[in-house]
Amino acid sequence: MLTRLHFPLRRWSIALSFATLTLTLAATPARAQDNLLRGPHPFLRDNELSAHFLLAAGAGDSWSGTKIAFDYGFRLRGPIWLDLQLNALKGTCSLTPGNCARSGSAWETLAGAKWKFATESPFVPYAKAAAGLIYLFPEQARSAVGLALRGGGGIEYFFFDWFAVGIEGDLSLGHGFFDSSYVYGHGYTVFDFGGGIEFQF
Repeated sequence: MLTRLHFPLRRWSIALSFATLTLTLAATPARAQDNLLRGPHPFLRDNELSAHFLLAAGAGDSWSGTKIAFDYGFRLRGPIWLDLQLNALKGTCSLTPGNCARSGSAWETLAGAKWKFATESPFVPYAKAAAGLIYLFPEQARSAVGLALRGGGGIEYFFFDWFAVGIEGDLSLGHGFFDSSYVYGHGYTVFDFGGGIEFQF
């Protein structure tokens, strides 16, 4: 009698455990789905970090190649954010025919502002502008410091209020202060375009 009683109880406990596990697993995607941002971005956080992989096209003697760009943003007021940039360009040569004379790399350390525009959807367009120092490292000459302005913009899609993916395009204009051994142009004109991610916290 006890054996007959224990056996059905054991089967019911196993079935109940399985049902509980099934409901838990089914509810987890639902909760994640509910957290997805469907309407306007609420802008509840004051800090953000973003990283972009960009393709860079230089004009004249400016380098072309690939660029990795990092931004830190702090919301100042309303749609205006402080924007600090650290960008690394690994250049090969200019895309302009006849100007593939040399290669090198450059670092941009810039500070400026970013303007974010609220929409009725998770898409958030923005514009930004910054200025600062650039450090130029040509392979066939001594390194140099320069000044540059960088402006552009992009658009992001926020899956959650803290995570987004997006695309961005920027134009950098500047001047490198090379010594007399550097025989190429001292201008710094680079357009870059690519995509990346952003985290807000």
